[in-house]
Amino acid sequence: MKAGVRSGAGRFTAPRVVRSADKPTEVSGPFVCGWSAVGDCVVVRVAGTIDRASAPTLSDELRRVIITKRPTLVVDLRRVSDIDAAGIEVLAMACDLAIENNGWLRVSGAAPRLADLMEKSGLCARVQQYATLAEALPSYRPA
Repeated sequence: MKAGVRSGAGRFTAPRVVRSADKPTEVSGPFVCGWSAVGDCVVVRVAGTIDRASAPTLSDELRRVIITKRPTLVVDLRRVSDIDAAGIEVLAMACDLAIENNGWLRVSGAAPRLADLMEKSGLCARVQQYATLAEALPSYRPA
């Protein structure tokens, strides 16, 4: 079976990775992610659903960013509509990889329901959650 999500026309749509310094402005399909360097870390912006179909794409992108860019990253979940066990596992494995490379992984902007799922899964024992992207960035200084 092909990895991806079945579209309304019965075709499979592969998850997309957008490599750009700009955040995705429009989600064309069920999943998209992009990254940008912000100070001493990388922000990975994710939109759509993180599930069994999209988890391998997100995993590959997080691994690539950690190994080739910076091991200090914030995963911005503001535009994520749902996450399942496969998505939570990807975040946990990426956190472990970041730590192995002398870095860290934080998540920001998760909707309350998603934050609760991550909390109940035990992910929050390993990954720090922040309400906003600004709070998750190391250079953030409250006024």
